[in-house]
Amino acid sequence: MEKMEWATWSLEYLAEARTAIHDDFNAAMEELRGYHVAPNESWYSSCKNIITTLYHFSLEFVSSTKIPSERFASPDVFETELGCYRTWVQKMADELDREDEKYQAENKVDGPPLLVTVARRRVADVIATIDYVVSKKPLPPAANPVQADFNLILGLARRFHESVLSLRDHPHKGVLFNIKDEWDCQYLFRAILAGYIADVRDEEWNPSVAGTSTRCEFYLKTLRTMIELKYVRKAGDAKKLKSELATDFLDYGKNPQVDHVICLVYDPGQTLKAPAAVQMDLSGPKDGLSRVEVVVSPPRD
Repeated sequence: MEKMEWATWSLEYLAEARTAIHDDFNAAMEELRGYHVAPNESWYSSCKNIITTLYHFSLEFVSSTKIPSERFASPDVFETELGCYRTWVQKMADELDREDEKYQAENKVDGPPLLVTVARRRVADVIATIDYVVSKKPLPPAANPVQADFNLILGLARRFHESVLSLRDHPHKGVLFNIKDEWDCQYLFRAILAGYIADVRDEEWNPSVAGTSTRCEFYLKTLRTMIELKYVRKAGDAKKLKSELATDFLDYGKNPQVDHVICLVYDPGQTLKAPAAVQMDLSGPKDGLSRVEVVVSPPRD
């Protein structure tokens, strides 16, 4: 059920439900007119206001079952107004509970006046109807698990430098693992990936392009994703980096088993002069690839 379909169905159901209890509301109005109590009885004032107001508003809310309409411009507006309606009626129920408690305490009796019980029934009818249509609201589309995992890995790449920093001190003076080159980066990042992805394949070859072929550091088959790692030593590496990745992405795009690429560029000395430009220039859809993300870690503005 789409949201528009749900909203129009809900209005029609609310209208039918209101018609079904119309006689009960009329009986409540008659019960109200039959009471003669002192004007300072707050429970009576509450019942009178609640029954009368709810009698009219419950009809007014479903005066039109069309969307868009003057009252509900869209399904989202209807959903918001329905939520406000539910909150408003719940406040009526809470008010009746307070008046019941107050009445019993002041009069030393066990139970509320009949009119409070009558008002409660009408309030409960409306709440039950609202809750029923809300329970039928369509759930949002389920998140794409591939997209969710891709975004997770992207986040891990962005925080790769934090993982490196965490290895600089051993809590029990054990052997430290230092990240000195691209091989060390691969070793650490693979360990990080293994905690989240069951199938991490090392150094997968791509189809030959113009007589040569490249291989990536990791291939995640279930995500149809290649992961490339680069280690930056000096500022002059930027030009070489762009050239190498442009070639790599061309090769990856020819691989029928690959749709996405994540490239982690580790720049521990922060030697790249324009890391944001590197990310922007190299990221984005490529020929044969629906998504390419280049991440420079640690991040810089």
